[in-house]
Amino acid sequence: MTPGGVSSMTYEDADIFAFISKKSRPVSAPEKVTVSENETLSGGNSASKISPENEIGGREKDLFKEISGSEESSDPATKPAFEELPVPLPETVTETDIQNPSGSDSKAFSSTFSDASELSGLSRAVPAPASSFYPEDSYPADFSEKEELPFETFEDYDFGVSRAPPSLVEAFGIVTTGIEPLEITPSAATITGYIASARRSEIRLGTYVVVPYEDGEKLFARVGKLQYRQEFAVDDATEIHSRRMLNARASPINEADYKFLACLDPLCILYHKRAEGSLTRRMADRIPRPNTPILPVTDRLEVQTGLNIPEEGIFLGHLSVGGELVKTHSEPETVAYYLRNDYSMGDPLIFRHMLICGSTGTGKTFLSKNILRQFMTESNRYRLRNASDNARKNPCLVIMDPQDEYSQIFEDNETLTDDDRFRFESENVACGRVQSTKAFVAKVDGQKYPGDKSRAEQIEFTIPFSFVEHNSWLIAAAGMSELQFIGLDVLLGDFFKSSGPHTYQNFISHIENEGTRSYYVDSNRIHESSYDGIVRRVNSRFFSKVFDRDATPISDIVDKIFKPGQISVFPTEYISSPRIRDLIVLTIMSLIVDNKLNTTGIDAIKETPIILALDEAHRYLSKANGEHARLIISRFADAARQGRKEALGLFLITQDPQDIDDTVIKQINTKLILNLNNDAAISSLKVPKEYERRIPYLKKGQMIVHSPDNSDIVEILGLSSCVVRHR
Repeated sequence: MTPGGVSSMTYEDADIFAFISKKSRPVSAPEKVTVSENETLSGGNSASKISPENEIGGREKDLFKEISGSEESSDPATKPAFEELPVPLPETVTETDIQNPSGSDSKAFSSTFSDASELSGLSRAVPAPASSFYPEDSYPADFSEKEELPFETFEDYDFGVSRAPPSLVEAFGIVTTGIEPLEITPSAATITGYIASARRSEIRLGTYVVVPYEDGEKLFARVGKLQYRQEFAVDDATEIHSRRMLNARASPINEADYKFLACLDPLCILYHKRAEGSLTRRMADRIPRPNTPILPVTDRLEVQTGLNIPEEGIFLGHLSVGGELVKTHSEPETVAYYLRNDYSMGDPLIFRHMLICGSTGTGKTFLSKNILRQFMTESNRYRLRNASDNARKNPCLVIMDPQDEYSQIFEDNETLTDDDRFRFESENVACGRVQSTKAFVAKVDGQKYPGDKSRAEQIEFTIPFSFVEHNSWLIAAAGMSELQFIGLDVLLGDFFKSSGPHTYQNFISHIENEGTRSYYVDSNRIHESSYDGIVRRVNSRFFSKVFDRDATPISDIVDKIFKPGQISVFPTEYISSPRIRDLIVLTIMSLIVDNKLNTTGIDAIKETPIILALDEAHRYLSKANGEHARLIISRFADAARQGRKEALGLFLITQDPQDIDDTVIKQINTKLILNLNNDAAISSLKVPKEYERRIPYLKKGQMIVHSPDNSDIVEILGLSSCVVRHR
């Protein structure tokens, strides 16, 4: 204490100064700032005593360490001059008050500031900290219960002096205008935040934050850019500086020399319509005040509302940023990502189709099993638009399985623990086998299905040639010209009008007959070269191996395939010929599409909600190359457009999304994008540029979700365990 009664302390400690009757209150200050004889205002030798029981200076001390970037030093000579400042007077204490104190405390006040005239040169005054975001009673008490001496509150100064509430302690930093002005326009916004040194390592590109307004609303934003800017004039781009930093004995860089800034991308404003109303959002139409705290998002409902994620539906994964799960103070702490699956905003999104794409080995099948299993719960029912009673039914899941992996949905995952199941249940994640899973196996000459991956029931079938009557493209080879395709339609039409068994072998015998050839060529119904080309392309040993085999025709078991609540798997791995595989898959696809799109059709298909899962979708929905491919794409593009009305959902899985025709891609509402390294594939997905850059770096199970009708574009992590068997 100087003779004038004023102790020398840091600028940061000025806001904890208080007045005690007949005795100055002991104040704890950072240990780094000591008081020497040269630093007293009036030449005195005494210094303020620091009470170990007083906790007020602790937080300021930590902040000092963070800013300085170094440990405390016991040598006063090493302390920088700018760290040692005399205590300025509060704004509420004027020079007149100091010289003419009054009231019961006048004697103590006079003795404390007897030499206050020497302080007239101070230019700074510290206003009492206050916050419009937190009420006065939210601040915890500062003073130790062990203090023996009571003190009288100086009301004009003590308000808000206490430590920040926990929510402010968690703040990343503050909104600042020191770099760029705060600005918001209809198309963009400029909101810059200064990030405190203690929280800098926690900020990532894409981190979600909230910024409170004074009226209780909150700005929900995403970190869109991070940058360092110089705080002091430090030239760190010199040869001397670089050698010093690369020296093993060099001290680490002082981060206090730099400002660490986060540029925020506003996503929405969170608010309550009424005092007790539910949380909702609107577009970001206002900017926060300068110096407002930037807070982490700790409320799961705020995250779901801010990103427009439904609170329930089909579980896809957990929200993440940079491959790390977003955690909240809720229970459970993770944020589940659901696909909207009700009629509150139109039809469920599965009927606007889904695409899962990723390179080989990124977990497409694992993820697909987990998602498809969610559709097969007893409570999941969809209504049929044309049903007279508007009844709802469970969907039938039809899976085209080129690797013989999906029949395992019939089996439980033996590795799941009780803890896993409890965690799944807490987030409405369906797990466990689906007993209605059946494998429908096409009989192919010379090929046998092993069926050893699950105990699911196996039903053998054959494709009758009669299916070709209305789907001539089933036997039209790729590259067939338009004239040849027209000629094939003519030949098939006349063949199915004739009497006799309409088998593939009878058709080949019919068109190879010389009299038949002469009839069509001589009458100019089909050109000679086109006719010979048709015969060469259609007379293939592949077709003879699959049509009209010794098994039940698929047309006779339609009721067994398309049943509500059933999973019907069509494995094709056992078939060595890719052309036969394609024929089987296209036959099933055409059977579904024809009956769904036509005004009349088989009741089992037309009156059942169907989800068609198509693995290796690029093989069947590739960009048109010839008349054959053009007809296939045209048919299934119609199915994609009308699927919403007919309760038909496409679930496409591929590693080559760039090969799928644009007319089909445009109909897909929800895209789950795993790791891709092909630039053409990434560009074809039409996601924002900032997300395109992330796709090649996604880890296994990590994905970007682009579903405009469900949520903002986000990153999620799939489950680490499969809800059914996966081997």
